[in-house]
Amino acid sequence: MELTQLRAQVATTLKALEASIDELVNALAHSGAIVLLEDASDSDPLRRACEAYAAIDYRMDDEVGSSVMCLGAISANAQILRRALAVNALKAEFKALCAPLYQVRIRVPVKGAPSPTKAISAIRVILRNIQRSDLNLLAAYRKIPILDAPPASITYTRAYTRAVYRKSIDEIFNLLTTSERQGASADRARLETLPPRETHLALVKERYQNIRANVLYARMDARGRGRMQIAAELPILYSQGRSAAPEIRFPPPADEARVPRRIRESKIEAAPFLESLPVYRYARKTAHRMA
Repeated sequence: MELTQLRAQVATTLKALEASIDELVNALAHSGAIVLLEDASDSDPLRRACEAYAAIDYRMDDEVGSSVMCLGAISANAQILRRALAVNALKAEFKALCAPLYQVRIRVPVKGAPSPTKAISAIRVILRNIQRSDLNLLAAYRKIPILDAPPASITYTRAYTRAVYRKSIDEIFNLLTTSERQGASADRARLETLPPRETHLALVKERYQNIRANVLYARMDARGRGRMQIAAELPILYSQGRSAAPEIRFPPPADEARVPRRIRESKIEAAPFLESLPVYRYARKTAHRMA
C-alpha cells in the first residue's frame, strides 16, 4: 500500500479511536461509577481515572516509551463496559495497522546533521504528516482491563522484565543496514565471522516495569474461571452488581520491587556481541540445542 493511502488510513482509524475514548470518558464522568484508586487521598478519583484512559499523547515532561499509570478498580454500569469494549476493539485495529509500519524505515531530510537524511520508522513519518508527532503509540495500543465477573480481590504485582527477541542473522543484518549508529558497519562485518551453524541471535530490549493484577472472582466468569492474571496499568473495569467492593492490595513502591532474585542460568551470553545494537549470542549449549 502506498504511503498516501496508509496516511489516510492511520488518520481515519486514529480519529475513530479518539472519538470512542471521548465517548467513554464523557459517559464515565457523568455516571455513578464507584472508583477505588491507589492514592486514597485523591479528592476526585473519577476524574483521574478518566484522564488516565484519555492519555494517549506525550506530555512535555514524559519520557519516550513511557505512559501514564493509574492503578485501581471501577465498578461501572453495562453502558460504560460496552463503550470500553468498543475502545479496546479500536485500539486493536489501530495497533494492527501501525505496528508493522514501525519496522519499515523511510529516509527523511534532517537539518544540521552530518548526513542530509535520516532513516526513521514509517509510522513516525506518517504521524508527522498528520500533525500527530505527540502521539504515544504505547498508550494508544494499551487496552483497558475489563473483567468478565465481579472481583472478590485484586492483588497487584510489580516486576522489572526485559524482552528478548530471537532474530535470524539476516534480520539483524537488515537492521544494521538501515542503522546510522556508530559501529554499524563494523557490526555487519562481525556478523560475517559467525559459523554457518549459528543462525540466530538475541535482540535484548532494556528492562521495563511490568504491572499485573491477580484477580480472584467473586463467582465464576462466563468461561468457568475463578481467577486470572491481567496487565493492569489502567483502572480495571467491572460490572456493577450486588457484590461487595473487592479487597485491593496495591504493589510495593518501585524501589522495593527491585529486590535481588535468584539468578537462573541465562540462555544468552553475558556480554553483547554487537556494539551498535543490544544483540547477544545464545549460550553455547542453548545455541547448539536450537540449531
